[in-house]
Amino acid sequence: MRRWLTAFAAVWLTVASADASEAPASERILERLGRIADNLRESKYNHATIVDEKSGRYEFDCSGLVTWVLRRAAPGAHAALIARSARPVARDYYWVLERAPIGERTPRGVRKVARVADAQPGDIVAWLKPAQVQSANTGHVAFLLEQPRPIADLPGGFLVRIADASSYQHDADDRYQSGRTGFGTGTILLLADETTGAPRAYGWYGLRSRYVMETPIALGRVTR
Repeated sequence: MRRWLTAFAAVWLTVASADASEAPASERILERLGRIADNLRESKYNHATIVDEKSGRYEFDCSGLVTWVLRRAAPGAHAALIARSARPVARDYYWVLERAPIGERTPRGVRKVARVADAQPGDIVAWLKPAQVQSANTGHVAFLLEQPRPIADLPGGFLVRIADASSYQHDADDRYQSGRTGFGTGTILLLADETTGAPRAYGWYGLRSRYVMETPIALGRVTR
């Protein structure tokens, strides 16, 4: 489970040893995800959020995980999201990120990251359900664990390590061995527009994806 911490172990350890309230929001998010990974004993995909940290039980869907983490790691951004919806779903996250300002200082605690190449660990990615996907869900939302890695032979292609809650695994997913659902980490593919750099499509299974889905996608950075 902790394999994915390698890329930003130094950041995580710095935050864990410091006053969390003084750390940047993105670092507090990563620290909170690290706590879940350390403490996890039982996980299940569930549209109701049920967490018992003492026993290591974590039940979320994708938006439930993001909301739970933001409430504890970034209360300013959480308050802005709750003002929009008492129970934000993936669609709500997409629209908040898509409509967020791009500047460094934002009153709502979230700013848009316009280009995939500019995304950083701790950022949020959200997309709307593609028209061809048959699901009651509105889309998907997750945290980035690494800076997107460009794919040399795929123009506009990036591999992205994420943390999410899902009933399906991604590529190189740490839910494989246990067969669990819910919280976990894996690698997805993001395709960026070759002119603007904005995200335009995703592949759920990274380079092993049989299909790449075109759909509205937004990236955002929590600032408080």
